[in-house]
Amino acid sequence: MVMGAGFEALHQLAGEAERMSRVLAGPAPAEHAGQDRSGTVHVVVDEAGAVVDARLDRDWYDSVDARVLGAAVLEAVDAAGVARLSAWAEAVAEAQETTGSTSVAPPPVPAGPVHIDPPADLVDRLLTLLHRAGREAEAEAKTAAAAEDYRRRLVRGSSDGGHVTVGMDGPRVVEVQIETDTRWIGTANHLEIASELRSAFEAARAAVAEAAPRRRSDSAIEELRALTDNPREFVAALFGTRL
Repeated sequence: MVMGAGFEALHQLAGEAERMSRVLAGPAPAEHAGQDRSGTVHVVVDEAGAVVDARLDRDWYDSVDARVLGAAVLEAVDAAGVARLSAWAEAVAEAQETTGSTSVAPPPVPAGPVHIDPPADLVDRLLTLLHRAGREAEAEAKTAAAAEDYRRRLVRGSSDGGHVTVGMDGPRVVEVQIETDTRWIGTANHLEIASELRSAFEAARAAVAEAAPRRRSDSAIEELRALTDNPREFVAALFGTRL
């Protein structure tokens, strides 16, 4: 195969793909904190948005009615989620400013037309994967209704002591129920309540992971994603040239 004028365009395309992968994978804070409007309930989420910590001020009951403590926790979760999204947006904007001004170094100007000879085994593998991925996508589309039902089904997890229940809609926390119809809430201190909250969040995440539909282990879609994970290396291997 021969490519002349299109060689530089191909190089620029690979360079832009690499730049965008750096932008999207740019550094971002690993944890993000949020609190309720009273400032007495505090929650931390990780980079994926999962709740990894929860705590209450020692005198939380002076600011929050026990009957709405669950709502205050949910409010803190939402605030931490907003902080996470804001930090991500700032990181992407900063990465774009840093990399946007860096042009891709031009490739060496070839003396004549560039001969490109894709490896036959790689082409065969790619075509096979594309065919398998297409059939796999069709099969997954047939189960889309079931997947949608899963996403809309509230999955709950209870704390070790059974005093706190967290409900999740997919990855999103939508419900926090704290036992208030017994003496427990009146006798538990802030550390005990926080411990129950953390174990309930962990149990809810585990329940969501268990209920989630799983992709087959020999997935062509996953194999195709791995093959093209590094755009520059993939283009170089496919076209038999270094860009």
